[in-house]
Amino acid sequence: MHLLPSITKILARRPATNFADGLTTQALGEPDVTLAMQQYENYLTALRHLGLDVTVLDADENYPDGHFVEDPLIIFHDLAFVCKSGATARQGEATGLLPHLSEHHIIEIEGENAFMDGGDVLICADRVLVGISERTTVAGANALKKALQTVKANIRVDYVEFDGVLHLKSGLTELAPNVLIHDPTLNTDYDMSWAKFITLPTEEGYAADVMPVNDTLFLADGYPTAYEIAQRYYNNIITLDMSEFQKMDGGLTCLSLRY
Repeated sequence: MHLLPSITKILARRPATNFADGLTTQALGEPDVTLAMQQYENYLTALRHLGLDVTVLDADENYPDGHFVEDPLIIFHDLAFVCKSGATARQGEATGLLPHLSEHHIIEIEGENAFMDGGDVLICADRVLVGISERTTVAGANALKKALQTVKANIRVDYVEFDGVLHLKSGLTELAPNVLIHDPTLNTDYDMSWAKFITLPTEEGYAADVMPVNDTLFLADGYPTAYEIAQRYYNNIITLDMSEFQKMDGGLTCLSLRY
């Protein structure tokens, strides 16, 4: 088992006041911008309390989805892979983030049909899962795999075809090494037998987007089954209200780059 490196730094971007103009597949109503801003500050505060070095960039109203910083970039060790989203409106979001990753080796996605959102990339303890979706193509996955191999030649990269949710990590994350937590709304034929596979009740599916940060787990607030499962693996659990970001197809993992 190859455990992930410790997280010491966070890179984030504040939501713009027009973030309700962003893309969403949800029908949960208009987000409350004031409440969303408070939820976002609570997220940052929780990360700072863990002693992490948190860099927060100003909002960019050119990109209503720009606070979902995990989509335009994938960080793996000293590699920063620049994605090209399958959503045209989101292409270019990485530009303002890259100057803050000067210690990283930058590789940009290449190929006319090579598209990717970081929300489709789940870096597990011993492999990388890449979801093939409306935002991420096989050509994009191939480009990422090639880039990851420059850092770790024998890295295992599996492609996961799925439907039912926007991004792979909307419905599947690694709760602990080789323990996957799953929203049953996400449908896939990918063989999960290598991991302990935990499926949440449908009404708690949103809580499948969990965010491990070293020995602490971040979990969306209000999901008792998910919380009980998390307690089996973590002594430190931070629950946060994510209601306004849920309305915009966002979750805990979307709001920061962690490295």
